[in-house]
Amino acid sequence: MTTNDPPQGFLTGLWYILGDHRKLMALSILSGLLFSATTLVPPLLVRRLILWITDGGGSTSGLLAMTAVLGIVYVLRGAGRYFYGRFSHVASYGVTTDLMARVYRHLQQLSHSFYNRQRTGALIVRSVNDIETLEDFIAHGVPELILATVIPITMWCVLFWIHPLLALLVVLPLPIGGYVIYRYTREVRRMWRQVRAGISDLVAQVQDSFSGITEIKSFGKEKAQAAHVASSAADYRDKICAANKVSLLPSAVVEFSGGVGVIVAVWVGGSLALAGTLNVADLFVFIAYLAYIYLPFLKLADISDTLHRAGASQERIFELLAVQPEISSPPDAITPRIERWDVAFHDVSFGYQSEEAVLNGIDFKIGAGEMVALVGATGAGKTTVSRLIPRFYDPQDGQVCIGGYDLRSLDLEFLRANVASVMQDVFLFHGTVRQNIAFGRPEATVDEIVQAAQASNAHEFVVDLPDGYNTIIGERGVLLSGGQKQRISIARALLKDAPILILDEATSSVDTETEWLIQQALNRLTRNRTTLVIAHRLSTIRHADKIVVLDSGRIIESGAHDELMARGGRYAQMVETQSLARSWQLSGQPELQPAGD
Repeated sequence: MTTNDPPQGFLTGLWYILGDHRKLMALSILSGLLFSATTLVPPLLVRRLILWITDGGGSTSGLLAMTAVLGIVYVLRGAGRYFYGRFSHVASYGVTTDLMARVYRHLQQLSHSFYNRQRTGALIVRSVNDIETLEDFIAHGVPELILATVIPITMWCVLFWIHPLLALLVVLPLPIGGYVIYRYTREVRRMWRQVRAGISDLVAQVQDSFSGITEIKSFGKEKAQAAHVASSAADYRDKICAANKVSLLPSAVVEFSGGVGVIVAVWVGGSLALAGTLNVADLFVFIAYLAYIYLPFLKLADISDTLHRAGASQERIFELLAVQPEISSPPDAITPRIERWDVAFHDVSFGYQSEEAVLNGIDFKIGAGEMVALVGATGAGKTTVSRLIPRFYDPQDGQVCIGGYDLRSLDLEFLRANVASVMQDVFLFHGTVRQNIAFGRPEATVDEIVQAAQASNAHEFVVDLPDGYNTIIGERGVLLSGGQKQRISIARALLKDAPILILDEATSSVDTETEWLIQQALNRLTRNRTTLVIAHRLSTIRHADKIVVLDSGRIIESGAHDELMARGGRYAQMVETQSLARSWQLSGQPELQPAGD
């Protein structure tokens, strides 16, 4: 059974989740059965002792043998208790590890469009917290469920053998508890699903707040944001209290039912004993066994809370595993030997929502080793074009080809291994400088990492860090400046050494000296690579082999810089506007007039 085809139903789902750990769970159940068997013996031995006292026939040797048997029983009881707990916990920890890894692998396969619809915090809750809830149930709930079934049935059979009528009478209250548990099961499961959804929303909100802490402080919104989180926490509290109120009802009912059973045993059994139709030893067994019969049901009622949480979490995990990736390698995927790494868009149309086109009839080619720049206003579709090359999305119409091969025919891992990206918004992982540079090639040697850093003009500042290449740079590289992060990103792309490069111009928000260092590094990076540049500063792409101008998802002109300037079209207007913008100053400063005015 694949991770994309999880089963339906809680028990079949639990069997599926246990996977390779079913043998451990079976050993846990066998140990639990041993523990259950030892529960039966002591009251029966005490019954024999009472019969010896009341009816005679006992002896010192018999008492010694009984004591020895009791000793052995309690040794086995202790061993059974230890091993059924030990095996169930080892199985649950194994399930946790396997399921977390399985869910993470599955999430990695899902397309960008899936993540566009999700909140990071909610995914964290599903892939971590929900799995931990299942772990708790497997470790404690499954063994308790087995014991709650085996012990009462076995003991009731013994009581039925001793006195059938009394045995029937003392368990009459049980159906009441069973009905209550059945009656509220579906409602409690629904309520616990709401609780799990509530904690997902709360964690997502807190995660968003931590990610945007700079904006929160900048706008002085600490109190307002804290109030939002407090409101979500209160909503979660109300949901969990409501679920808890209902899920605790079975415990109360079973407790009451057990008390009724004891009352019946005392009254009816006592009457029978006084009448001489039931001996004292048998009455003792009835009273002793009743506690054991109802106690597992009470435990079962107590773990119903865990059971319903686990059921809700399992449903949420399986819903996640059932999501099919929109982008994947075809069954007959190829990994061809490509001589010329050119990129071609053939009449491509695309929309994030199929009915809302973002790109319309895009048709252009990037020759092997050439640099093509995309320019246009915000929202023109530049970034969308770049996302089609590594197949983050597939076009609804047309083809994107590399080396003459439709991307959809290529092995996805092969395709992405041959495409490198340097984006304006650099993402670095919490780890060392060395780990981040070598992210695309973990097997790279120290010399190769240093060479990449030198080529990206990063080596000089890296060696000045407290631990050099082993310095921890913090989450998203928070301990580095914007220019330093850009140069680490360039080093990462250089080390990957992919023939195709996507470059979101990285010099639009750095100082002049840093821009010069980054531009040098970019010149080395783009040399002999097929490069698509998303241009922000038009002065940086004057020497591109071709400039493609986008407007509302359509190509309105293309050509070399001089050619487009001579036409006097949209590109020429953009260059002039950007030239004027560079002379703009804040109000209160003397205005600079453009040259020639």
